[in-house]
Amino acid sequence: MYYFYMGTMQIPIPPKELTTTINGKNETMELLGKGEVNVIKPAGLTDIAFKFLLPNSDYPFNESLVFKSKKAKYYIDELEKLKTTKTTKTIFQFIVVRMKPGGQMLAMTNMKCTLENYVIEEDADNGFDSYASVTLKQWEPWGAKRIEVKTDKDGTAKGSVKSDRPTDGKVAASTAKVSKGQTLQQIVKKQLGNTDNLFQIAALNKIAVPAILGVGQIVQLKREGNNEWL
Repeated sequence: MYYFYMGTMQIPIPPKELTTTINGKNETMELLGKGEVNVIKPAGLTDIAFKFLLPNSDYPFNESLVFKSKKAKYYIDELEKLKTTKTTKTIFQFIVVRMKPGGQMLAMTNMKCTLENYVIEEDADNGFDSYASVTLKQWEPWGAKRIEVKTDKDGTAKGSVKSDRPTDGKVAASTAKVSKGQTLQQIVKKQLGNTDNLFQIAALNKIAVPAILGVGQIVQLKREGNNEWL
């Protein structure tokens, strides 16, 4: 079983193929007396590509846990938001969960991405349905750093780099109580503002991801005796 997420949107029918390209940034140059050599550099950003069905009919193999009734227009609108919204909301968590039928976790992909391109394909052979081909690119945080300079009593100036950590002033709870139909992803997103630590929290609570949880179940968001968030 495979489950795909682009931010809060779950891909309804997992694609049959997923291409992950780890880009190299090595460079070659000519050295006198040596000829061509390869200069090793850190890997570049990862590219991801896949194609998925946009359903306009009800299918028993639709894997969506919450949005099973949604049709093609909903997913097209969500793709448009991810592509055109001129805010940091266009940066989303791309998650792929790979599980055996019995619920055993095989592997997972979890990275921040941007939607680079998408193509909507319509074909009479597909009936009322259509397909979306998407290309994602890994996103890494970056930006200018603020340097704070202080002068001691001897007149020596010292600088230190200050990292700005955005906050909305909210204090996240250490536990959360499950409401009807809630998934772990929804709870983590609501309580922590993102799903970066979704699978660490799943492991802490011994929950198979994704899963609809039991009503009233208590989800632990950090380890006991540990002030650091997961």
